[in-house]
Amino acid sequence: MRIGVILAAYASNHRALDLALLAYRVQQELPAELIVTEDSNSPQVAEVVQRHAAAAPFPIIHLSQADDGFRKCLALNRAVAAAQADWLVFSDADVLPRADILAQYRRLAAPGRFVSTGSHLNLPERFHAQQLSEQMIRSQQLFEPAFLRSQGIALPASRLLPAGWRARVLDALSARNAFVGNHSGAWRTDVLRVGGFDEAMGYGGEDRNLGLRLNHAGVRGLRARHSLVCLHLDHPRSYRHEAEVRANASFNRALSRRTDTLPRRSLLLAHANRLTHRR
Repeated sequence: MRIGVILAAYASNHRALDLALLAYRVQQELPAELIVTEDSNSPQVAEVVQRHAAAAPFPIIHLSQADDGFRKCLALNRAVAAAQADWLVFSDADVLPRADILAQYRRLAAPGRFVSTGSHLNLPERFHAQQLSEQMIRSQQLFEPAFLRSQGIALPASRLLPAGWRARVLDALSARNAFVGNHSGAWRTDVLRVGGFDEAMGYGGEDRNLGLRLNHAGVRGLRARHSLVCLHLDHPRSYRHEAEVRANASFNRALSRRTDTLPRRSLLLAHANRLTHRR
């Protein structure tokens, strides 16, 4: 099983992307490929990707598109189309994974399943903008509860457990079937079969929408929020519009009561139709 990583990026988070790419370069199990898919066309993002691509022992691919509003779903679908790996991990450029996260995905991946972590564990902007260093990522000190407490950051220790039986037990006790944009993984064939992300959706619930359609296609979700450890670099969300979030939530509630597997709009629909006709 080849594991690929897809990171959604935007012009304003190029510094976060720099740290995230380092976090993937120090993984215990390196990805077969990493695709940075940018919902903008920023020279700063391009420079960060080029620098890491020159040093990484795995291919790093950069996709970009015109900055024309929130079009993250289109950017993600372009990355899915370009990917070659069997299992795709989806995350954002401002999410830092612990060094064992790809190894955990390998352990958890199974036919008919997607895997997600939980809600954001936020590193406050006051910390990551001024104090967060590369050495904290290389040493993995950043993921130690005692160190975070010493920096005045209170995060649930249960969400930062070392890999092992305690994390697995807590995962089993907090089961939830939902695709989470923070960090989730799925088989590429399953994502293609349901046509990828719905490009008709703006910000809010676009990840949950994919999970619902995967459910309708017979793919169940496994939440592993104690085994899949990652930290989010918190920031303001100028692209969040409450009316759009409410509309997306309403659409997803209606979708949960139906059996639709395909999105309203997606460049991957042709892939989905081909896979359907083969069955």
